[in-house]
Amino acid sequence: MSVGGAGIPRLQELAYVESAALAVSEGKPFERIRLAILESAETLARGSDHDGSFDAAKWQRRRTDSMSYVHNTVDVLKELMRLGWVERHVLPSTPRSAYAHSDVTYETTPAGRAWTETVRRDRLEGYNALVGALLDAHPQFEGYLRLVGARPDSTTDHLTVPLLRNDGPSGGSHERYLAAFISHVTDACRAGDLGWTAPPEVIEESLRGYVTRAVQRSEARAHQRRPQQRPSGDAGEEGPLITRKRFVLLCEEAAVRLAFNSAGCPMDYISHELLRRWTRFLGLANFSYYAPGPPALRLWATGRVEGSGSAPVFQRLVGHDVRSSVLRSLPRFWSTPDGHLDDASYHPVWRVRAAVCWKLRISDDEFDAAIDAAYRGDFPDLGFRVHLDEAIQLRTPGSVRPLVLRHGAGRSRVFHVMSLFGAHSSEEALTQ
Repeated sequence: MSVGGAGIPRLQELAYVESAALAVSEGKPFERIRLAILESAETLARGSDHDGSFDAAKWQRRRTDSMSYVHNTVDVLKELMRLGWVERHVLPSTPRSAYAHSDVTYETTPAGRAWTETVRRDRLEGYNALVGALLDAHPQFEGYLRLVGARPDSTTDHLTVPLLRNDGPSGGSHERYLAAFISHVTDACRAGDLGWTAPPEVIEESLRGYVTRAVQRSEARAHQRRPQQRPSGDAGEEGPLITRKRFVLLCEEAAVRLAFNSAGCPMDYISHELLRRWTRFLGLANFSYYAPGPPALRLWATGRVEGSGSAPVFQRLVGHDVRSSVLRSLPRFWSTPDGHLDDASYHPVWRVRAAVCWKLRISDDEFDAAIDAAYRGDFPDLGFRVHLDEAIQLRTPGSVRPLVLRHGAGRSRVFHVMSLFGAHSSEEALTQ
């Protein structure tokens, strides 16, 4: 669905803005803009394929389907118009009507031409300018950055949403889980240090109300889709309309909505998902479900931006000193009580990354860059060696990525577990 007004546009990737703006500036029609965005999405998918699952045939089918990626194209063009970089013009209302717009071209404004020239010359400078424009156009974007600690008037450096693991049997009562979830969020809020607070009665009403309404809507849709019932005794036993996995996700959605509302920046769950993705890409914030501590979604700033519009000023936690801090923090994961390294234990990279990034309030990219630097021998006096292995110890969650180190003629290796060994260990280290 296209989003009007100042709401967060439904763009999974900010790179779509660049692709569309460049295509418009080159005088390409709607269909060619759609293909430019699809090509950008395909490139990102190919670049993140580390297990051979990339399906080239699927992307070819999307390329030839004139209704594929129409929503994305409409949303990004609408965003460019909202930013004042493309002149206002009628856009397709549905994918089925896109054929009537396939040859339509759009006009870049002077501001849009200036931005495309900037992003062609220097992508970092171009995306910094995009941040300034987004801050002016979207109050929720500014509010998100402020709540996680990336603005001058931020009062905390993180926002935490308490969650509850689904450790019970799949057939357990949804009501019992919801009651436990409400109690857990209430206790966490009472303990403080979440970046937001709410009275117990508000927590109860907000969480229960959201989940109840969502379940009712889902059940109503399921009943509408359900075929006419067979005669009594002919139909087999039906499964639950709401699975436990879906119910747990509804509770998370409710908690995210409660947290942002209570912190003073009302936001739906999808907008929050997009913003956490955008701000990670922009090097301004990070998030994790797996940082040490009680189960929670933790969002934190990895940089700061002052001002907005054409003159934002950035300060990001990147570079040699940050990477040195990453490497110096690693031994605590492997140290024995007497302070010596335990050479026997390996941990999933994604768990170590989440712990270090949360502790240091840095981005995943800086953690990976630090490990890469150790791999290449840029920090020879650590007192230990980093060992990496391609074996998979635990299933990698969908919200995290593996560690990918590139070496030699563009080749790359994917590592899933890591350990530290003392400097004098006889174990062969990949850092050598």
